[in-house]
Amino acid sequence: MNLQPEPASLSQDWNLNTRKHISLEIHGTYVVTCLILDVPRDLIITASDDHTIAVYTLFTGQLMSTLVGHEGGIWSLSSIYYDGQHLLVSGSTDKTVRIWDLVSGKCLHVFRGHSGTVRCLDVVSPAMEESSVKVKELSDKLPLIVTGSRDKSVKVWSIPGKDKTSFIADEDADASSNPYYLHNLTGHTEPIHSISAHGRTAVSGSYDHSVRVWDLVSGECKHVLNGHSSKVYVVVYDPARDQIYSTGLDGTINIYSATSGVRLHTLTGHKSLVGLLELSSSDPSPYLVSGCADATLKVWDPITGALIHTLDDHPSPITSFHHDGKRLVGGGDSLLRMWDIRTGTAVKDLLRDTLSLWKVAFDGQWAVCAYSKKSGQSMLDIWNFGTSDSKL
Repeated sequence: MNLQPEPASLSQDWNLNTRKHISLEIHGTYVVTCLILDVPRDLIITASDDHTIAVYTLFTGQLMSTLVGHEGGIWSLSSIYYDGQHLLVSGSTDKTVRIWDLVSGKCLHVFRGHSGTVRCLDVVSPAMEESSVKVKELSDKLPLIVTGSRDKSVKVWSIPGKDKTSFIADEDADASSNPYYLHNLTGHTEPIHSISAHGRTAVSGSYDHSVRVWDLVSGECKHVLNGHSSKVYVVVYDPARDQIYSTGLDGTINIYSATSGVRLHTLTGHKSLVGLLELSSSDPSPYLVSGCADATLKVWDPITGALIHTLDDHPSPITSFHHDGKRLVGGGDSLLRMWDIRTGTAVKDLLRDTLSLWKVAFDGQWAVCAYSKKSGQSMLDIWNFGTSDSKL
């Protein structure tokens, strides 16, 4: 196909041909399971099934530290700046949740209580725009970690402040012995695959075909959202529009009212597992993008449910993507491509002939991709396209 040039209206500081491209060998031949791009703090963080987490500088790609302590692959990762600390939270097949100081590289806390892999997690500072009583309830528990596991449960924990001593749970410890353990949210009957949280609300998606909505203060299940005929792989909570988006093995995307639990739309068109779903933060015209095993990406209007574009011409199932509401970087094994999601046109191929494409992060200026070469070596590529223009 003929790739379209970037529109002439774009900022002259945004360079399609990139001002810088770095390629690094990482994690040996192990799969990269998680990727975080933290531009404000000049960091890239990767996690792998080699049991380690690696921290790199964004501008140079230099390895700053390797975080060692997990006894299994790391499958969930989130960072937060809290109480003067730059913290990283990780969940693993070793059934633990660890909290790390990204400056020192030290593991500060180890939480136990799950009896299965910690498959997903979210870190949230609950919004406090409600009654004074609820403000007090929330402020006592800021911020929170919400974890989902193959043990079918969702657990809620608070993050210790900087003045708290390190808490390392004993190997046989129950969660109830942890002073930072708040709730065990039960009700799902199969493993939890996705968590999305904001304010006092968390949403979980499970292999039991259902989505549940939880109150993080009371621990109450507010809604059980049905509508999928198979495993739920991804949930996205959208507080700005009071909506929840979910997708999974049945190939459909459901949109629900977060307040009432009513299903508003069911989006169809994909022909296989939809394992990826992402909402842009741009307003007033946000985009909901889905990535599917049928080798397509679809761009939707999250308010009306209308299909805007189908991004096809990929040679294999979509394994990762990330978008900023203007451009999207993503693809599958053997191809990483940039698209303009406003027009639905392909802009540039960034990688070809890879063995596996695992994780992508993109913020408009920087693109980062973790993948493996045909030799099996795991790689991290970093592109700098110049100045991101918020008006684009």
